[in-house]
Amino acid sequence: MSHRLRILITGGTSGIGRAVAVHLTQTCDVWIVGSHEGSVRETLDAFSGLSGSVCDVADAAAVARTVVKVIKELGGIDGAFINAGIDGQGVKARDLDLGQFAHLLQVNLVGALSVARELLPVLTKPGTLVFNASMNAIRPEAQFADYNASKAAVVSLAKTIALEEGPTGITSIALCPGYFPTRMTEAYLRDPVIATELLAKVPLGRFGELSEIASMVDFLLSPAARYLNGSVISPDGGVTI
Repeated sequence: MSHRLRILITGGTSGIGRAVAVHLTQTCDVWIVGSHEGSVRETLDAFSGLSGSVCDVADAAAVARTVVKVIKELGGIDGAFINAGIDGQGVKARDLDLGQFAHLLQVNLVGALSVARELLPVLTKPGTLVFNASMNAIRPEAQFADYNASKAAVVSLAKTIALEEGPTGITSIALCPGYFPTRMTEAYLRDPVIATELLAKVPLGRFGELSEIASMVDFLLSPAARYLNGSVISPDGGVTI
C-alpha cells in the first residue's frame, strides 16, 4: 500500500494555496506555511487535518529551518506547491518604485528559488515541485510589469529545474492560473465594471473556481503527472490562447 503523500504548501493561508491545502487533506499529509502567525493559526483552527508554521519565504534562513522542521514532523517531503506571492504596484513600468519592485522579486522569485533550493536535496524521489506562476507570465498585463516579470521568471525557474533535476527523479511544473477568487484578485472580480472587462477576455465566459484549481494541483502533485516535467499549465478559461 502506498503511503499518503507529504506535501508542503507555501502561501497556504489564503486563496489558491489554502484551497489546495484543504483539498489535499483528503489524501495527503499537508504542511502549510504563511508569513503571519495570525493567518496560520486561523487556518489551522478552521480546517482539520492541516499542520503548519510561520515562514516568510523572503527569509532564506527561515525557509531552511522550516524544511528541516517539516521533514522531522512528517517524516519526509514528497512534493511541494510553491505558491507564496504578492501583487504588483498597479502602475506603468516607468512609474515603478524600484524598492518595492525589489521586494516583490524577493518574495515572488527569490522566495520560490529559496524554497526549491532547500527541497531539492531532500525531496523524496520520485517527487514533484509545482510552482504557482500566473497567466501574466504568458500574456503580460499593462501596469503590472513588476508582477509580470516576476512570474515569467518563476516559469523559467521551473523549466530550468526540470532540465537540471529531471534526471534525479524530480518533476518540476509551472502553473499559470487565470482569474480565480483570491485575496489578491477580490477587489477586481467584485467590481462590476472591472469584472465585466475581465470576463470579456475569457472565452469560457466565467472566472475559475477554487475547487477546480485545487483538483488540478492535486493531480499535478500525484505520480500520474510525473511525465509533465517542464510543462507550463495554464488554467485560464482560454485567456492566453
